[in-house]
Amino acid sequence: MDQSLTEQAARDRSYDYLRQTLAALPPGVSLSYHPDSPVLGDLRPGVTVPCDDSNTVEHGPWNVQIRYWLVGVPPGQDRHYFDLIRAFWAGKGWTIRHGSTDDYTVATTPDGYSIALQDAGKGHGSLSLATFSPCFPESAQGTTTPQPSVIEPSEAK
Repeated sequence: MDQSLTEQAARDRSYDYLRQTLAALPPGVSLSYHPDSPVLGDLRPGVTVPCDDSNTVEHGPWNVQIRYWLVGVPPGQDRHYFDLIRAFWAGKGWTIRHGSTDDYTVATTPDGYSIALQDAGKGHGSLSLATFSPCFPESAQGTTTPQPSVIEPSEAK
């Protein structure tokens, strides 16, 4: 657990990693709660959850989890964008976790954040990105900054 990390700092850094990933892609894509695919549902805003999900620790550390759909990917290009993202992460020196597959890849940044890319397998418009922060003390919870429902490419530069 990072004793100096706060929920707000974890959220800010998570958005930074999402924006870096978005900026590495061709123009026209953005991140949104709402998917391009009509067979998929909207994602909820990011959440702060206990790091120990066994429900046995009453006052333990917490982390931030943020999820978005990747929208605006041209039809038939989901696989290409998946590969672009994975190559970008590898090029940054982020560790691609063992066990990553053709439809799910997780990278770990040098400062302990995880960022996941998933193809939901529902056809075009099924790519999503999620970040998971390192754990921080329960006392460091609390933020007043609302999560944006869309992150546009211009915000990623």
